[in-house]
Amino acid sequence: MVPPCGEHVWKWWWELNSRRPPGFESLAPLSFTEIRSWVELFGKLVTPEEIGWLVQMDNAWLRAISEERKAKRERDKEEAERNKPNGR
Repeated sequence: MVPPCGEHVWKWWWELNSRRPPGFESLAPLSFTEIRSWVELFGKLVTPEEIGWLVQMDNAWLRAISEERKAKRERDKEEAERNKPNGR
């Protein structure tokens, strides 16, 4: 749950996340350049502390996505093992 004092930063993160560029094999973290461009383009008044919150939120989200993908790969591998014919 996001505390009321941080709801605006949560909204900002979703705005930035929706425009995230693709990564090579995984999602790329939001860069400071992207954040700065967003601030300038939309005239946002953002404090250094709020930038830190955005980065922390992004890092936590990327970790969660990575863990979810890893768990899915493991489930898929287990499923494939269960579906193998006996003796092979």
